[in-house]
Amino acid sequence: MMLLLSLHSFAGGGGRQNIPTGQKPLDIVFCVDLSGSTNGLINDLRDNLWTIINQALHMDPKPDLRIGVIGFSRPSFGRENAYVKILSPLTNNFDYIEMELYKLRPSIEKGDQIVSEALRTAVNVMKWSEREDAVKMIYLVGNGMVTANGYEYVKYCEQAREKNIFIHALYVMKSANWFKELPGYRRIAGLTNGMQTEISINKHDDVKIWKTFPENAERLNNKFNTTFLWSGGDSSSCRCAMSASDSGAFAAWSDVFYSRLYYKTGNSFQYSYRHCDAIANNAVTASNNSADSINSYQTRLRELLQIREALRNQIHNQFSPLDLDHIQSLYTTGQLPDDNILHRAVLNILYRYWGMR
Repeated sequence: MMLLLSLHSFAGGGGRQNIPTGQKPLDIVFCVDLSGSTNGLINDLRDNLWTIINQALHMDPKPDLRIGVIGFSRPSFGRENAYVKILSPLTNNFDYIEMELYKLRPSIEKGDQIVSEALRTAVNVMKWSEREDAVKMIYLVGNGMVTANGYEYVKYCEQAREKNIFIHALYVMKSANWFKELPGYRRIAGLTNGMQTEISINKHDDVKIWKTFPENAERLNNKFNTTFLWSGGDSSSCRCAMSASDSGAFAAWSDVFYSRLYYKTGNSFQYSYRHCDAIANNAVTASNNSADSINSYQTRLRELLQIREALRNQIHNQFSPLDLDHIQSLYTTGQLPDDNILHRAVLNILYRYWGMR
């Protein structure tokens, strides 16, 4: 007999729901220049996002983390939009962010950089946390003259400061005119009590995060994925997001895949899929009036949940939290300088503004 299920969804919109946890909010928006002068930057962000997320969720106190991404300077984003596009609103479903990032080509030939419009979108269109204790940060990553639209950017910096949003300017050292462009990025950071630093693109980090990791990681990951029972209107999007994030991480390099897999063993990952995975959603009812059918179905759900938890524990226990502790201590004691590496710059700033450095 076929059971017609009705799941109590937390929100629609492609899984971009935000479930309050009671923890101190941490809202991070990456405002990323995707013009020709920063070709390859998108790879640096999407490949290292899991490292940033894991380290952020490992902080003390643990934050209620949300991330959003705005891209600017791509012709495909539309002249009518000043070449600015919200790739992902602020969300705690990070798979959807990765899926959107993997849709983008890593390089283009040209693009008009209108920094002021990108900042306006980040400051005034993104739905920031309204809690007074929230830490709210924009990472503006790019190059070019910030005055392409005059001095409009100053107005949005002032608005950011009024909303207690810090803007950290990460200037991409890939332009021959850096000596003309860099002062604008410094001013943006200064106007909002943020920090400014320089980064390079596709610069490899020799520091490995994981000294211990699961054997047969790919097989365990695939087995773990079979425990998801997709349901509801967003089920297709959820399945695609998880698949895209897995595939992208696996295609990068081993540390990226391990960081992705470690994140999947945490509660944050399962929580983000409650609206489209019957196993993670305890609010399951059946439209069928047969008590036996309902009980049978719920029993099957419990069995699948037990299988998932066993796999999750098996994978998680093969990672050592001491590896994250070690990396965190290097950041908080100032032993891991930026070295012009994107994720290092992001984390050094993050630990400082979270009060751990």
